[in-house]
Amino acid sequence: MLFSRHFGVQRTPRQDWFNPILDHDTALFIDPFLIFKDRRGGEFANAHAKIIRFFNRAFHLAAESGGRSGLRYRKLRHMLVFPEVPELCLGYGQHTTSGSGTGHGFSGVITAGIYDSIAAGIREVTHFEEIGLLHEGIGCDRISDITANILKEELVAYTQRTCREPGVPMERMYLRHTRFDEEHLRWVDAEVRLPRNPVDERGILLVPKRYLRQLPTINPGGFWDYAWDTTGQQLRDDFGFEVKSRVSKADILRVARERRFLVRDYLRHLEQYGEPVPYDLDADRDGLYQWDDAAFAYVQDHPLRLAARNAGEFSRVVASIVQQFKHYVEQEQGYRLLWNDNGTAKGEKAAQLLFYGVVKHYCRANNIDVSREVETGRGPVDFKFSQGYEDRALIEVKLARNSKFWHGLTAQTPTYLRAAEVREGTFLVVVQTDRDLQRVSDIQRIMRDVARRRQVRLATVVVDARAGVPSASRT
Repeated sequence: MLFSRHFGVQRTPRQDWFNPILDHDTALFIDPFLIFKDRRGGEFANAHAKIIRFFNRAFHLAAESGGRSGLRYRKLRHMLVFPEVPELCLGYGQHTTSGSGTGHGFSGVITAGIYDSIAAGIREVTHFEEIGLLHEGIGCDRISDITANILKEELVAYTQRTCREPGVPMERMYLRHTRFDEEHLRWVDAEVRLPRNPVDERGILLVPKRYLRQLPTINPGGFWDYAWDTTGQQLRDDFGFEVKSRVSKADILRVARERRFLVRDYLRHLEQYGEPVPYDLDADRDGLYQWDDAAFAYVQDHPLRLAARNAGEFSRVVASIVQQFKHYVEQEQGYRLLWNDNGTAKGEKAAQLLFYGVVKHYCRANNIDVSREVETGRGPVDFKFSQGYEDRALIEVKLARNSKFWHGLTAQTPTYLRAAEVREGTFLVVVQTDRDLQRVSDIQRIMRDVARRRQVRLATVVVDARAGVPSASRT
């Protein structure tokens, strides 16, 4: 459910705000370096300076604390609480927009990162992301959460201005960490006027799409590329690294801590020459976004009304919905959403999201619940369908080329079925090349063998998503 669709907003090409999917987090993140490079002004004109001012105050407080105890340390810990911001509908929340944590536990991670930075000789920062080069546990989702919390006032103002012009209704909504009180070093919650998300009844915050990426520009991988390209021989001599790719993240962080000058040079190089590019939502190379709008349009044109009054009918309903997805991909050019314009195939996540986009509307119309990447007690499965307690089914959506999954099949989904007390499981095998198609018979043989030995009901549905293959050739 797109924001624009729910509120009846007509978007124009010049509009820069990200149009969120209200019932599903999009796996993109706010990159503070894109904010640093931005020169457009507006609500975010002083945003990067505000972020750095916040962190330099935290560094000074940590230095004044004299250790990890006492009043200043406690103030620092409270200052560095960064709850997830579900109002943005970004991140790894999967089938919801609620995230998975409060930020209190992460406060210890970022606090430790600051103390590690001080121990490495840093007294203030120009880009707070460099803390993540010295301490583990500060990933892209956390960097985005930190940025969004510190810039909450700017995000609110941007959202309100964006909504006023098309007349999107706003109401007073409770918002955590609306602003940071610099005098008393504490976060202040407040009620602010925001549009309401009909899914979780929270407010909605809009963000410029020009600030969104899959990874922050400043990241351990980028640092390692720079370090190897500029001092590769020295790294081989001093640390014993032979091959650039055979280095763990822990090794990269160790190099950053022991070669502080490399971190400094890396940041200066990015400031001078770096041209970070936001994620292209139109091309959607990794299939993170376009699936929702395309799937909604298809389901609107192909309504499906089914009744499930008992276990047998429930199984047939789930099978019918799966077949509808297969029809969409194979006969209605849905396969295009699994390919890039340059002819490269998108990954497994794109296929899973497209499947979810189609089936969630059919399930809603037929009073069936569908959940993404659910934990059964023996590991996650891609989807669980349920109607009441008795009628449940698990579905895995996998690319035929995912040999690691198929080779490990004997230890996975059949066990999930028993752990979740589910009647049946279905595998959607997505084929993208002729070579994939040749693998299908082996996959089906594995499935039959597993079902027989484990005494479970497993079905296989092959979805032909080969590009350029005529519809008639797919059946």
